[in-house]
Amino acid sequence: MVQLISEFLGAGTGTAVATLEWALAHLVDKPKMQEKLRGEVDDGEVSCAGAGMPYLHAVVLETLRMHPPLPVILRHIHADVVVVLVGGMAVPPPAGDFYVNFSSGDIGRDSKIWKHPNEFLPERFLAGGDGEGIGPLPGPKQIRMMPFGAGHRFCPGVGMAMVNMKCFLAALVREFEWAPPTGTSTIDLTELDSFFKVMKKPLSARVTRRTKSI
Repeated sequence: MVQLISEFLGAGTGTAVATLEWALAHLVDKPKMQEKLRGEVDDGEVSCAGAGMPYLHAVVLETLRMHPPLPVILRHIHADVVVVLVGGMAVPPPAGDFYVNFSSGDIGRDSKIWKHPNEFLPERFLAGGDGEGIGPLPGPKQIRMMPFGAGHRFCPGVGMAMVNMKCFLAALVREFEWAPPTGTSTIDLTELDSFFKVMKKPLSARVTRRTKSI
């Protein structure tokens, strides 16, 4: 039991940290969004895990859409599957069990279902946006993003992960101002091609503690 609890609490540490780094990188790159988020956090209560903070929730969702921690999700398909749909065509499955890779990174940036998919726009998840009503887990009819997987084998820690990421991000924005390093005006948002979707160059930022935090 202790081991199971330890795995549940610790398994998502690396992925949550990677997501927070991406979120901060975009907020450093777009200071107006950072100020908007800070204004919402200043007027709210961080300990409530983001409840009543729609923009905070939207920033986390937009980060997960663009940078799902696991860009590829592997699924085991049993041999009794009759047909497999590939590009709209029904084809017989290979002999025996096989595996299917779902590219969650590509799904989140599909231009057929997202407007301006390569732009960081948290507003898309607010009322009236093309992502309104979409959460970290796919809906029953259409998969538009799946950072925590889908179906019966979705990540069981999704609730805890969302709470942790929103609480940490809110606290970091409330207590500090984040800006590009001195002499630099842009942030390198290049992704590292690896098992986890992390920044190729770790975030370097100029962090200033706020003189007054609400």
